Amino acid sequence: MTRPDRITRPDRTTRPLPGVEDDAATPGLPPNPHGLNLAASWYIALSSRELHRRPRALELFDLPLVAWRDGIGRPVIMPRHCPHMGASLALGKVVDGSLRCPFHHWQFDASGTCTAIPGVDRIPATARRRPYPTVERYGFVWVWYGGGEPAFDLPDFPALEDDRGDYVGFRFSDASRGTTRQLLENAIDYFHFMTLHGLEMNPVRFEQLHDQADARDNGRAIAEDAWFGVRVDGTVDTWNPVTNPAKWVYSVVTTFGIGTRFKLLVDGWPGGQRFTTYIDDQEISKVLMGITPTGAHRTTQRGWALVKKGNKDWKTFLYFLLFYAQNRGGTRQDIPIYDTTATGGNPTYVRYDSTLVKYRRYYQSWVDRVDADPVRPGGAT
Repeated sequence: MTRPDRITRPDRTTRPLPGVEDDAATPGLPPNPHGLNLAASWYIALSSRELHRRPRALELFDLPLVAWRDGIGRPVIMPRHCPHMGASLALGKVVDGSLRCPFHHWQFDASGTCTAIPGVDRIPATARRRPYPTVERYGFVWVWYGGGEPAFDLPDFPALEDDRGDYVGFRFSDASRGTTRQLLENAIDYFHFMTLHGLEMNPVRFEQLHDQADARDNGRAIAEDAWFGVRVDGTVDTWNPVTNPAKWVYSVVTTFGIGTRFKLLVDGWPGGQRFTTYIDDQEISKVLMGITPTGAHRTTQRGWALVKKGNKDWKTFLYFLLFYAQNRGGTRQDIPIYDTTATGGNPTYVRYDSTLVKYRRYYQSWVDRVDADPVRPGGAT
């Protein structure tokens, strides 16, 4: 079941949201931090096709890391520099399934344990590099950030597994100077669909989901406390192609020319999201989005955008073209906003920000779960 936060077209005035009238003084408002502000979660480290047996230098979480594959091809991600003299392990070589330092040929296995030091019989206990938990799926290497073991499994995406034959699509990779939370909360900030993107709907219904059964089209359930879902549902305004051709074209691209009722289902975890789009209750597309947080204000949204195949090849091709235009066009509008947004201040929230405030609280609760990172430079490894 769902509890709607708002039904009908939202009030376009700036009445304060109940309970957030004084954004600087009211207790309980989520912070708006400046900088990395990463939640404990799964993130995309890099594409599978970018990682071969040769070690690769990697910048993630504002840290210098190294990625490599062990003897059976499993990805390993760990601190980049050798605990001996600090040489870059990215300049090393994989030998017999272990990563060998280029300087003195110390070797490290997939657990980060030093297994061999030339000329030394007793290996020091501190001669190790602790790796991050990794999962390789959907053409990406995913890495857990937050310390220790993952708090939940990487969420699934059936459109790239059992249902793969039902979809065609493309990968995307969009770098920005936005923050991780900013890129993720974009789908929760539904009002910008109508202002920035011009998706005019009347009426429009936006609601936070409270039962994962309502998001089952996106995939199997995520760990309950790691899950957040919303739904946008509205009737797209129609336009006369003669008197207003630009808006008519936009409405056709948005609705694929098959109806007027638009619905977007979004759910996800603190480091990624899944989307399904419908027109007149017909499923049109799915998106899997993960985040690659390189550093403070160096963030990339990556993933797959898929359109469901039609009953004719020409229809599939047409849907693909329309979805590609819609997806890439919207991203080109979003990125300049991400790149120039000021963070760290106290936002003035209004009534339609209700669910956005809830999302920010949810996200920050997972920031608070990050353990002191044991693999940061200077920390115990």
